[in-house]
Formats: sequence, C-alpha cells, structure tokens
Amino acid sequence: MEGELLPLRSGYVEERLDLLYASCMQNNFTLSCREPVFEKLLADLISCAIEPGSQIQEVQAAARYGTSRTKLREAFVDLAARDFVHLQKNKGAVAAPMDAATVYSVFEARIAAEKAASALAAVRVTAEEKAALKAFAMELEQARSADDLDAFFAIDRAIHDALATFSRNPLIAAQVQLMRAHTARCWHFYKDRGLRESADFAGVTAILDAVAGGQPKEAAEAMHRHLSTYLAAFNEMLTNQFEALKWV
Repeated sequence: MEGELLPLRSGYVEERLDLLYASCMQNNFTLSCREPVFEKLLADLISCAIEPGSQIQEVQAAARYGTSRTKLREAFVDLAARDFVHLQKNKGAVAAPMDAATVYSVFEARIAAEKAASALAAVRVTAEEKAALKAFAMELEQARSADDLDAFFAIDRAIHDALATFSRNPLIAAQVQLMRAHTARCWHFYKDRGLRESADFAGVTAILDAVAGGQPKEAAEAMHRHLSTYLAAFNEMLTNQFEALKWV
C-alpha cells in the first residue's frame, strides 16, 4: 500500500478495531456469548490439551471445569455441532480425531469462506475501515523490516478477524471464526510433528491493497493464494511423514 511509513503508537490498531467491533456489535454482527464451560472446553480442544480421539470422562471433566454435568453435556452438544467433539453411543463425548483428511477439509471450508469475506469487504469497506487497513499495512511493513515473525502472525490474525467483520455478513464471519479455530487446532497438533510455516508478508499486503482498493475479484484471489501457502506447509509436513513410513 502506498504512503510514507510512519511509526505507530502502541495499541493504535487495537483501539481502532475496538471501535469497529463495537459498531458491528450494535448491528448484531457478533456471535452469541456462551457458557464458561464451553469456552474452557473449546480452549483445551484447540490446544490439544484434550488429545484428539480421546474420550472425555464426564465426571472428571465436570470437576475440572467446575460445572454441573448438565451444563457439561450442553457444551458437548454445542461443540459436537461444530465438529470439535463426537458424541458416541455408550461412550459419550470423544475429542474429534486429527488426520490429513481433517486438515484438508478445514482448509477447503476456510478458503471458501475467507475468499467470500474478502470480496464482500472490498465492496463494503468504509473510509474508517480503509484507515485501519492502512494502519495494518504500516505495522506489517515494520514487522517485515524487523524480520519479526511473531509480530507478523499477530497482525495476520488481526487482519483476518477484521476482514470477516468488514464483510458485514454475520454468517460468513461466523464460519471464518469457526474455521480459524479448527486451523489453530490443526497447528497445535502438528507444530511438534514437523510443521513449518513461513511469513507471507507479500500475500497479506496484496489482500490489504485489493480490499482497500475496492477490488473484490483481486481480494478473493489474493486471499486464496495467501491461505494456500499455509495449506502447502501442512501438505509438505504430511508428505514428509508419509515418506518416512517407507523406513519404518
């Protein structure tokens, strides 16, 4: 994005997004709040603290999360609807398994949802939101210049959240949020199994340029390319694992 790169004061982007999210909340562009047990279970499932494929013992889980078995079961049903757990007869709740098919399914759904969100954001973006995108671009360039990968991934997450919000489509935004949670679960499971992601500075910048420029086709294509780099990292890791089986 064009323009002189000026240093941003700490928290500038966060404050701007807080205002934008508050505006969206007034227009019902948010997900409903959930019981604390749902959030705690979800966090443990995403981080793989609850191992994929493992049975979740109801009595122990209720004690661990400080809740009743009734509320725990309600959380299981809610999580099952989002494919984080599977409910099995005579076994109860089981953490959803993790394998190559899961990874590819997540990215198929996520790419479709985020392409749509980016295209809609490009059509509906406001002047204030363009200013937020410019701020993101400036922070992104500063992270690139400093070779700060932690900053890149933090900014990248914030940009994906912002574009979903800017789409002004609560159904797409909810799907993006869900698929990003599933992506995080995939990452936590495979990060110690050879997954190596690279910082796609150019790809994210292309998305910002297209959305700020009001170019829906280019925004969707740029998002597809960007997310494909993450899928390629998973694919390389999984391929290496399959190749290693030749020697087992």
